[in-house]
Amino acid sequence: MTSPVSDHDLINLLLAVGAERDITAADFDQTFEDLGLDSLARAEFAAKLQERTGVDAEEQTTADVTPNAIRQIVLAETSATAGR
Repeated sequence: MTSPVSDHDLINLLLAVGAERDITAADFDQTFEDLGLDSLARAEFAAKLQERTGVDAEEQTTADVTPNAIRQIVLAETSATAGR
């Protein structure tokens, strides 16, 4: 199954909350802290992600988590929902 959040989507979400303009998919394994995104940026990221996917990942979007880890949470949640 393909992810409901593509690399392009994830880059756009991260840029929208203040990530550096030169962010690439290679950066998705860096933590939100390493990407320079504070708690407000992470909350905004989670809100935008929920608008995009319907998955509430705000509690999991912490400083020490990576964008790829959040993408996996969204994938697991949408896969579980699709299986119902």
